Amino acid sequence: MSAPLGHYLAYTRPRTIPVTLVMVLTGWLASPQHPRELLPILLDLGLLAAVYSFLLWGGSNAFNSAEDRDEGPVNLLPNPPPLPSGLGAFGLTLQLLGVVASSVFGVRCVALALLATVVSTFYSWRGKASWSGWWRRGKEIPFVDNLINATGCGLGSFLYGWFATGAEPSRAAIWMSVAWTVLLFGGIPTSQIFQLRPGETVATARNWTALLGAERTLRLGAALFALHLSMLAPLARLGVADLLWGSCVLAGAVHSAWWSRAPFTDPYRRMLRQMTLLSVGQLAWALGKAWHPAL
Repeated sequence: MSAPLGHYLAYTRPRTIPVTLVMVLTGWLASPQHPRELLPILLDLGLLAAVYSFLLWGGSNAFNSAEDRDEGPVNLLPNPPPLPSGLGAFGLTLQLLGVVASSVFGVRCVALALLATVVSTFYSWRGKASWSGWWRRGKEIPFVDNLINATGCGLGSFLYGWFATGAEPSRAAIWMSVAWTVLLFGGIPTSQIFQLRPGETVATARNWTALLGAERTLRLGAALFALHLSMLAPLARLGVADLLWGSCVLAGAVHSAWWSRAPFTDPYRRMLRQMTLLSVGQLAWALGKAWHPAL
C-alpha cells in the first residue's frame, strides 16, 4: 500500500459502525433464539461488529469511495484523507473476507453476505469505459439507489441478525424486516441532501433525492415513518422500550417535516440528528423485543 493504512481504514467510515451494528442487532435481538448468557452475547456482538459492520459494510464503503473518487465530505466521513491507490481492491477484499467469515453464523448469513456484496458492487461500480453509453450503476438510477440502500439496511440487516442466532425464517421476521425497510426508505435519502446544491436536478445528480426534490423527499420520509409505526404498533407492548421507539420515530417524522421547510440549511447536522433519533428508536425497539419476542 502506497498510503498509510489509516487512510484506507478511514474510508471504511468507522463512524458507521454503531449505526450498522444497531441495524443488524435489530434482527438478532428480535430473534427468540439469541443467547442470554453474558459470554455468548459478548462473543456474538464482537463477531457481528467485526464481520458485518467492519468487513461487509466497511468494505462496501471503501469500494464506493474508490469508485466515486471522493475528494470531499461523504456520509459520516466529513474530512476524508487523500484517496489512496488500490482502495477499490481493498474494499472488495474486505467484503469477500466478510462473506467467508459469515460462515461462523451459518449458510444463510453467507448467502446474504454474498448477495449484499454483489448488489453493493452493482451499486457502486462504474463499469468499463467501453460501457459508458449504456451502463448505469445502481446509485445512478433514481429510486433503485434508495431501494438498494433501504432493503440492504432494513430487510438484509434484520435477516442477517436473525439468522445469525440460528433462527428459522418466519412470517413475523419478514414483516418486521419490511417495516424497517419502510422506515429506512424514508430516512436514508437525507444523506444525499448535504451533497446536493440548491436547485440541482437529476440531470447532474442522478439519485432519488435529486429526482424527487429535497423538500418532497423529507415530507415523504415523514409519511413513511408514520407508516412504519402503524406496521409495528400491533406488536408493541407499551413498555418503556416501545414507548421510546415510538417517541423517537415520531420525533423523526416531525423533524423531517420541519427540515423540509429549509432543506439546505445546515443539512449535515440535521442528517446526524435524524439518524441519531432513528437509531436510538431502533435500538430501543430491538431491546424491548429481546425479552418479549414479537412472534
